[in-house]
Amino acid sequence: MKKPVLVLFIIVTAMIGIATPVAASQLIGGAMGYYDISSTPGGATVTVDGSVVGTTPTTASVFSTATPGHMIEVEKAGYQPWSQYYAGNPAEGEHIAVHASLARIPTIAPTPLPGSQKGFYQVRSDPAGAQVELDGTNYGLTPVTISVSSTGTPGHSITVSRSGYETWSQFYSGNPAAGQTIAVFASLTPVVQTGSISVASSPAGASAVLDNGYDHLTTDGTFSGVSTGLHNVRVSKSGYQPYSTSIQVKPGGTSNVYATLIANQQTGSLSVSSNPVGAGLYVDTIYQGLTNQIAGNLAVGSHTVTLKKSGYKDYSQTATVNSAQTSYLSVTLSPVMSPTSGDIDVSSTPSGASVYLNGEYKGETRASGPLYITGVSPGTYTLVMKKAGYQDYTTAVQVDAGSTATVSAALVPASTSTTIASAEIFSQPSGADVLINNAYKGITPLSLDNIPVDATKTYSVEIRLAGYTPYTASGVIKPGQNVVINAALSPIVSPTTVTPLSLGTVVAALSLIGFLSVILKKKQ
Repeated sequence: MKKPVLVLFIIVTAMIGIATPVAASQLIGGAMGYYDISSTPGGATVTVDGSVVGTTPTTASVFSTATPGHMIEVEKAGYQPWSQYYAGNPAEGEHIAVHASLARIPTIAPTPLPGSQKGFYQVRSDPAGAQVELDGTNYGLTPVTISVSSTGTPGHSITVSRSGYETWSQFYSGNPAAGQTIAVFASLTPVVQTGSISVASSPAGASAVLDNGYDHLTTDGTFSGVSTGLHNVRVSKSGYQPYSTSIQVKPGGTSNVYATLIANQQTGSLSVSSNPVGAGLYVDTIYQGLTNQIAGNLAVGSHTVTLKKSGYKDYSQTATVNSAQTSYLSVTLSPVMSPTSGDIDVSSTPSGASVYLNGEYKGETRASGPLYITGVSPGTYTLVMKKAGYQDYTTAVQVDAGSTATVSAALVPASTSTTIASAEIFSQPSGADVLINNAYKGITPLSLDNIPVDATKTYSVEIRLAGYTPYTASGVIKPGQNVVINAALSPIVSPTTVTPLSLGTVVAALSLIGFLSVILKKKQ
């Protein structure tokens, strides 16, 4: 009897072990976690903590170390709003699935009673759930149907409002006829919410560039009116290694960046080629240009090299830079074979526009080729391009696994009376100091917007890199002009040193000549 009991115990124990879930291996990622948000039906507007992040299906990224707890809202016209609060934060690299099953709002046309003399306003909004007032009286949240007397005082004012959106209002003259239903639709415009970024450095007096050129200042200083979301700040100063960081901006808040710059002791260069060419090259997360490219002015030691190109796997490895030498790296990129994500290629005319995907800064458009945004989860995204002196460009982008979505925008000038210009400055090698009218502006590759210009003055640009002949150019810059400079720097050739012959060497040479002369005469 004991034997069957023992066998039964072993079987139960094994089943428990099988049923016990194995802990998922830790995902690889930065300090970000993710909410993968879908809905039935799809195409609903998604808001996270009051900020619109796109339409379902979409992925919202949050900092794993940010203030815990997030409110997710999903809304679609004709359906009841859906919302849920998620305590805590996703772990670093973790994806949390969120699905909203939306309930359709019954749309029953009112049947007026004979002789009732009532008409109706059927009020809807995008997004739904907005407060509705008619002639100053609150009638609840959209969608809602309001009855009015067909024979009452003619003319009615309807106001639709929601937190985070501009108030919508319209006056309707007359009255609905008896039994008539007038459809009212309010498309609400989100209120642009901004914050600030305070930038300080040691030493001070460095050039700070926001989102690779959208704005710039000299430290210590503050970028004001910055849109909420993720942004990049790069700080550089001649004679020091550049500093780059990503920073989150919250509505009404001030985010702080402090850059401790490291003086250049010994530097070298890194020449990177790829097959195929034209991949985006990043060294320690700082963009250097498209391959094939030499990244110059790098501190001696190890650096992380990353290559990105649509249709290929991102490539990353560590490379060593030696003092006063150029190290070489040749990479063959691998095509994506079983893709679970897609890519976006972004370009603009003029180039040099800052690109934001669902509020996160991704880089800037370039004259030399498109901006590659790789490894994007399938879904619909909001892409925005910003460039000083031009109207913001906004579009929806559908990303499918294994495909590349292309966005090309012709930017529209904001006005015809602009007094500013922009510049895109590249060099080969990169990492060179840029001076405009002898004032330091940063290192290549460099984009600058909001440059005040005077069409009657001449501007000079100088590009300097140790070991290379400086590049200079000058001319007149017109308001609204986008100046593009590609400087191929020439290495300085060290002069050949001729060592004078010593007196002993001269005497020995003359003696040898005399000896050979005697030998030749004897042979004759």
